[in-house]
Amino acid sequence: MRQCQLLMSVIREHAQREPETIACSFQPRGPETAIHLTYQELVDRVESRAKLLVRLSYRQKYIALLFPTGLEFIVDFLACLRAGVIAVPLNVTRNTKQFERTLTILADAKVQAILTTADTQKTLSKQLSEVNGYHESDFIWIDEHYRTLEDIDIPVVSPEQVAFIQYTSSTSSPKGVMVTQANVLHNMQVMQTSCQHPKGAVVGGWLPQFHDMGLVGHMLLPLYLAGRYVFMPPMSFIQRPSRWLKLISQYRIFCSAAPNFGYEHCVNLIRESEDLSDLDLSCWKIALNGSEPVSAATMQQFSHRFYHLGFDHNAFFPSYGMAETTLFVSGGPQGTGVQSLSLDKASFELGKVEVKPDGVKVVCCGAINKDFTVRVVNPQTFEICRSNETGEIWIAGESVAQGYLNQTAKTVTDFQAKLANGDTTPYMRTGDMGFILDGQLYITGRIKELLIVRGRNLYPYDIERTCRSYRYAAKGNGAAVFTFTRDSKTKLAAVVEVSRQALSEKPPRQLIDDLKALVTEEHEIALDRILVVPPGTIPKTTSGKVKRTACSALL
Repeated sequence: MRQCQLLMSVIREHAQREPETIACSFQPRGPETAIHLTYQELVDRVESRAKLLVRLSYRQKYIALLFPTGLEFIVDFLACLRAGVIAVPLNVTRNTKQFERTLTILADAKVQAILTTADTQKTLSKQLSEVNGYHESDFIWIDEHYRTLEDIDIPVVSPEQVAFIQYTSSTSSPKGVMVTQANVLHNMQVMQTSCQHPKGAVVGGWLPQFHDMGLVGHMLLPLYLAGRYVFMPPMSFIQRPSRWLKLISQYRIFCSAAPNFGYEHCVNLIRESEDLSDLDLSCWKIALNGSEPVSAATMQQFSHRFYHLGFDHNAFFPSYGMAETTLFVSGGPQGTGVQSLSLDKASFELGKVEVKPDGVKVVCCGAINKDFTVRVVNPQTFEICRSNETGEIWIAGESVAQGYLNQTAKTVTDFQAKLANGDTTPYMRTGDMGFILDGQLYITGRIKELLIVRGRNLYPYDIERTCRSYRYAAKGNGAAVFTFTRDSKTKLAAVVEVSRQALSEKPPRQLIDDLKALVTEEHEIALDRILVVPPGTIPKTTSGKVKRTACSALL
């Protein structure tokens, strides 16, 4: 473990030792458009911006970062860390609903100013003018041209000071997680030991820079390792997913992460006819899969599709973590690939773990890092569960954040939970259900998403996965399963996105009957209501998670 207490101290050390080593490479549109920053260039720019922030008296104030994907975000985020300014990274979006979410966060964090580019400020100003009660003058804007020539001393920053506010991509109201400088450095150390990244590792991909996996796992980690952060805009990947694979091959990326959706998107949208013969994915040693339920079937399909390009199935690295733990909790070891257990379905629905061939498949989220204490707890009694029981995952460790911004009561409830056995350790309640077997973590679902129907405990994404496997289902994460009440009884419903061709050619009743039969056969339970809709209808969060509660309004 490093003795340095701040990430920026580590990065400045790299610049002193290897000033000409490339720290960041951004590819906006293709190889010919790549832009690079060496460690010395990066540190020089960070120092300049940090002095500006100190000069403007923003130490320990909340500053929003609203940038398109690019090098400017890296510089200004690190400048905030260096100057002791509390960064609030946010999404730049043209979507009205998502922009309303951004405004909600700006108000919640009481931001003092907005760091952005001049071009982005123009776009945001126009969006603000279209929202009642807001005007450009409501905020102080600091673009990339704002400079100070004064030689200002940058005060020392405490490791316990909040470094940034990571707003969750929750399907409910977003919560601002207060991540400290010490949390950041500790999670870097955790990831290095669990993932076994070599010094100088190349890490990157398409993940958004404002999202915890893209920010901590893709951007900060390689800079901690004296490595190289390589990245492209998320929309480039969405439009043509093969660009991700080309980026990995071109820059010999060692670790690239994505939620399960990313791998599914490659399988569904990269055409067999597309010429990828010059790609070599043998460099990709860690294909991290996290942030949403992990599908063994998706990873198998991805491996089968791209093994001829040198992709190794054992490179898959299912993992577990969240913004509340800075990012990473479990995963690996490297090279073990996808591990899963087959459990008896009836026992599983009663919260029992009983291994049985041809049962319910649960993917392993890897080994729990030794720096965490993880317990499986009964969420009602706060007692530790038996080894053959599922329960809520509780976590303690130095990566666990301070709590939620402006939510004292919820911080006490979620970050200072105590076990019934008298253990005084404060645990963070994840809200996730699961179990531990041989030091490996298995996640079975979210407490708040557990559906209790006709005496059975069901997780919505198991049924959603079945709906998405329907031959006429639209490509992507297009299914939502939830309950509703009718005549004082709990009913089970599904909204499923179906291809436009199927909607125009097939009677709706046939599609509904097909889906009902598929779910009944797979899960032995009948859907009481099914709605088939065109692609893009189901509401989702900024990270692609289905908003099930909002879907109920579609019925």
